Amino acid sequence: MKKLLFLLPMVFGITLVNAQEYLKMIASGTYTVQEIQVKAEAYFEKNGKERGKGYKPYKRWEYQALRNMDETGRLKTADFLYEELEKYNNYLNQDSQRSVQQGSWMDLGPDNWNATQGWNPGVGRVTAFAVEAGNTNHIIIGANTGGIWKTTDGGTNWTVLTDDMTTLTAYSVAMTPGNASEYFWGSSNGVIFKSTDAGATWNLLADVGDGVVNKILIDPTNINKMFCTTSAGIFKSTDAGTSWTSIHPSASSGYDIEFKPGDMNTIYATGTQFFKSTDGGTTFNSINSLPNWEQEFVSGANSWGTATANQNASVTPQTGSRMAYFYIGDYSSPVTNLVSPSLDLSGASAPTLNFSYTQVVWGPDQDELRVLYKTSASGAWVELASYTTEVTAWSNISLSLPNASSDYYIAFQGTANYGRGITLDDISVTDTTLGTVFQDGFEGATVPFSNGAKMMGVSADDPSVVYMLEESGGIFGGLYKSTDSGDSFVAIDHGSNNYFGYSSLADDDRGQAPRDMDIIVNPTDADEVHIAGILTWRSTNGGVSFNITSQWTPGGASSQNIGYCHADVDIMEYVGDKVYVGSDGGLFVANNPGVITSSYYTDLTQGLGIRQFYKIGISQSNPVMVSGGSQDNGTSLLQTNGAWIDWLGADGMETFIDKDNNSTLYGTSQFGTLYKSTNSGNTYSGLSEPDGKSGEWVTPFEQDPIVANTIYAGYDQVYKSTNGGLSWSAISQTFGGNLNHLKIAASNNNVMFAARGANLYKTTDGGVTNWSSVTGFSGDINSIAIHPTNPDKIAIATTGSQKVYVTENGGSNWTSYLLDLPNFSARALVWEDNGNDGLYLGMNYGVYYTDNTMSVWQPFSVNLPNVIISELEINTVTNEIYAATYGRGLWKSVLYDTTLSTENFELSDVVIYPNPASDKLHVTLKNATVTEVVLFDALGKMVYKDNKSDSQLIYSVDVSSYDTGFYFLRISTSKGAVTKKILIK
Repeated sequence: MKKLLFLLPMVFGITLVNAQEYLKMIASGTYTVQEIQVKAEAYFEKNGKERGKGYKPYKRWEYQALRNMDETGRLKTADFLYEELEKYNNYLNQDSQRSVQQGSWMDLGPDNWNATQGWNPGVGRVTAFAVEAGNTNHIIIGANTGGIWKTTDGGTNWTVLTDDMTTLTAYSVAMTPGNASEYFWGSSNGVIFKSTDAGATWNLLADVGDGVVNKILIDPTNINKMFCTTSAGIFKSTDAGTSWTSIHPSASSGYDIEFKPGDMNTIYATGTQFFKSTDGGTTFNSINSLPNWEQEFVSGANSWGTATANQNASVTPQTGSRMAYFYIGDYSSPVTNLVSPSLDLSGASAPTLNFSYTQVVWGPDQDELRVLYKTSASGAWVELASYTTEVTAWSNISLSLPNASSDYYIAFQGTANYGRGITLDDISVTDTTLGTVFQDGFEGATVPFSNGAKMMGVSADDPSVVYMLEESGGIFGGLYKSTDSGDSFVAIDHGSNNYFGYSSLADDDRGQAPRDMDIIVNPTDADEVHIAGILTWRSTNGGVSFNITSQWTPGGASSQNIGYCHADVDIMEYVGDKVYVGSDGGLFVANNPGVITSSYYTDLTQGLGIRQFYKIGISQSNPVMVSGGSQDNGTSLLQTNGAWIDWLGADGMETFIDKDNNSTLYGTSQFGTLYKSTNSGNTYSGLSEPDGKSGEWVTPFEQDPIVANTIYAGYDQVYKSTNGGLSWSAISQTFGGNLNHLKIAASNNNVMFAARGANLYKTTDGGVTNWSSVTGFSGDINSIAIHPTNPDKIAIATTGSQKVYVTENGGSNWTSYLLDLPNFSARALVWEDNGNDGLYLGMNYGVYYTDNTMSVWQPFSVNLPNVIISELEINTVTNEIYAATYGRGLWKSVLYDTTLSTENFELSDVVIYPNPASDKLHVTLKNATVTEVVLFDALGKMVYKDNKSDSQLIYSVDVSSYDTGFYFLRISTSKGAVTKKILIK
């Protein structure tokens, strides 16, 4: 048998953080969306909702989850959706009346960016990538909800590999070392796929449990040995990924995993802890604290436990090579902390020792404190300063350090009466060139790591060095360095710097780690460290100090002469001497990472159609213009020449083009921030939000279909502007919460419908009187469509079991339009005024059509990826339908053709022979071009697929290796698709 193409569903994943219970609930998959909402809102009410606190990633998840949930309020499982798709394919294949499918969908992009006014332009979110060793032309990437893509020419051209999978969610990818045709892809719900033919087909390899698969690591010396990290733990496989076991019982989350360079028996892994194995991954030990420094008594006897011994003993510096700093605490409980073996002050320009001595109580003999230094372990101590005078407020002392060297030692010597003690604090060494070289922070014998997420970096240049990056509450929490292969770590002090935020000075308090967080080390220079959060940074002194290498706006990057890289970096990798970065805007490469200029990063993502659209607005003109609002990459405009420009930044939401003037554009960003352009997006201005209010994540924003310059917005009330947004007035009562939807009847602008959750409201007088409540259906409302010529004919898509309802009398009564729909999520509706009341439905898999001459839904998805349909709109001038997708950009098709004859389509365009077949099946076409060939078995499972992009009129399928029995061959062309039943013997 040929390898089967298995399908798994789209389920939204989100990275796990131990301190945030709602994230654990999301990963478990057992809670209702409402239960998760309650926990999440409580968390953010306590911790804040401002940028960088993780609220935006949560709201993105919530928006999709509310629309994908079923009638119980839960998200469908992977197995359920896989079986449902297989069952629906089988149902279609067995129905001779639907052997022909319509919908000749065409990809419109965008697959590049052109920042006219958009302040954070990019193509789409790249969450993973892998580059073939020794061949940087061969790259595969994982797009968040856009599937897996590959290039074999270094990014000049890209090919999508997963459009027919029932999940396009990707969080990690890998190539098998030594076999560049073997790919692995980690998705959500612990699912891992494998391809052995460079992505042409995929097998479901394994399900390691709940959570997002963050990383896949393969042993280059034994490809049967694999590791993966998920938001639910860290796992290993010894049979090439077929089965997996947890590596450590306390690893409740997993982020990073690395081999020690040159030693495949030593493996490091991180979650909220650090793990190490020295036996090839058979066992792992948890290392969850900084070193437990041993006490060393540097002079005198060591019987400090009695009240009489050594009461007046002098404490002098140790002469051994391990001594750099020590301080003496209360003599009644003596602790000597050795902070660092030595200090490297080579290259220092003006090193300074800083320390404090507060609340001093001297002994009766007015004892002495001496500060000493030496420049080698065997050298003589030299006195730097001496203090013998009682001072009541002795703090913030600074001493210049002479004779800086690479092996520098500092000591404090003192005497004191028993019970009085010498106490030193706030010890640090700083330098104008090196920054903070050392800062005291280890006053307890054991200092545990925090429970923040951890990432790490290693380098072949010095395999004993391990850097570990830690987050705390979403921002930079610390950087640690080990020089003994992870057995112990020392904190590198960075004061209050936050390298995960937006500021080029690292001085803000924002960040959304671990979603935006990574660290890498130059394989030829263990002192060159790169870290990333929202921005990217580089150190050349082993992490002691960092310089910024990118900003998240092109203008900001240019003004600072640093690179532009789209905000929110998911992943970084050193490949040879280049640094590759996957961000929310695409894949970037630093070809010369040692030289920081405005051209530091090169964008490699032109050709990737991975935009995550929330909403679109189209012009009623030919040629058409389309404005689309997308996650992370703002609002973009498809111009009449077919080229895209980016005219707004942030998360783009609802948008439309003025019905009377195509040069006037309206747009929104998250929570109802309003914008307007009067020159086709070349410039824009902000509009005031009504009464200063904040709206829903995607705030309703509509234009009056009849009256010029009149627009509407939905917050907790419906607002109307008659002057293009300069001023607003409320035209509804307060609804008790922000609205999700608002629609105005095209044939009667006094008729409007608004929705909030499962609540539907209606006005027939333009809001002069209170809006009335409309009932008679079940489920939350995902979409409202009002018939273009009949304001009493309304369709709604819901999360209820009946999916779609239609009313003929303005909502007094509703009829279920479930008919024969598959059990997917009903997401978007639009009516066609074609004389038969044509109705189109977009689901999370596919588009469907029905009208008043039918008792079923016709699949209408030929050439369309299995991607979430966010919105549908029709251009009545060109008779085309447009689909905004969440992960694969904008698509269009001609409308459903009610005059198309099944018999004529089959006989004149497609002929399949021989049937039965034992060797090859041949397909001939007369007036169309093959775009896709798919073979299903008798149960509806896809067993073969091939995308065609040439003008081949005769196509052959080798069936010689398939089992005997009945199959169904679907041929997609530029005109539609036809399915034939065949027999393989």
